[in-house]
Order: sequence, then C-alpha cells, then structure tokens
Amino acid sequence: MDEQFFKVLNDAGEEVLCRVIFTFDAEEYSYVLYTIEGEENPEVSALRFELDDNGEIGELSPLETEEEWEMVQEVLNTLVDEFSDDQDNYMTITNEAGEDLICHILHRFDANGKSYLFYAIDDEDNEGEAPSEVFASAYIAGDNGEVSELLPIESDEEWAMIEQVLASLAEQ
Repeated sequence: MDEQFFKVLNDAGEEVLCRVIFTFDAEEYSYVLYTIEGEENPEVSALRFELDDNGEIGELSPLETEEEWEMVQEVLNTLVDEFSDDQDNYMTITNEAGEDLICHILHRFDANGKSYLFYAIDDEDNEGEAPSEVFASAYIAGDNGEVSELLPIESDEEWAMIEQVLASLAEQ
C-alpha cells in the first residue's frame, strides 16, 4: 500500500510535508491523522478534510470544538490499542478490487540475500483457527523493520527453497 502525503503551512508560514497515518469519517466530517515528515519525534495531529476531484485529500481545516478533539483522540487511542502491541506481525495489502486487507505475518526469514515472509489474510470470523490459505512473498523492509513493499517470487529455485522452509516449519 502506497503512503499518502500532503503539504500544509506551519506556524512560520513554511510549507511542510505531512504523512497520512489514518483517515476516517465521523458524523458529517472526514478526518486525517498525520505526522510531519522529517521531525525527529513526530507527533500525530489531526485535521478535517474534503476530497478533491481526484479523490485525494483536498481542502483542510482545523478541528473546532473540544468534543471534536475528544472524538479524534478516542479514534487515535483505539488505533494504538489495536495495533501497537503486535504491529510487527501485521501488514495491510490492497486486493484487485482496491480493498485494504489486514494480513497476519506468520513467519519471516532471510535467504540468499533477500527477506521473505509467510502471511495469511486476517479473518475475524475464524479467529483462533489455523489460516485456510498461506501466502509467501519476498519483501523490502522499512526503516523500522515493517513490510514496506512485497516482491514477487521470481524463480522455481526460490519456490523450492520457500517450500523447504515451510515444510521445516510444519515439522516443528
């Protein structure tokens, strides 16, 4: 999933690049949680937004009421509670229909100078059960070890190696 960015003017009137953390709709408004790129210890902040003609974040405006800030803080706390404990074991992919799917990372390993992982699409209906389908992919890790890009497995030799790793995990 590609990261989204937008620009705003800071208090000094300088244009700064902001990275989208999360967007959501509540009541009559849409909101974006974001951090400012390049800050050493970035804080999460929020703005209201409207989509432009391209379906991207367009007109931005500040939150106006204490109730609005409390609602946004509640959403942020929910996200932190839900994802912070086990963040390294999950990633989001986008399917062919453009839907975001949360995937559980089952196992990571390195071989032949590349990083690989086994993952399954997270199915809340089958929580606690073994996944019905396991996928494998090479990947590029981000600065914090997160999966930043999935790569195809390119050769029969790679598939054979991956099948060996999967078989050895099944024996454990």
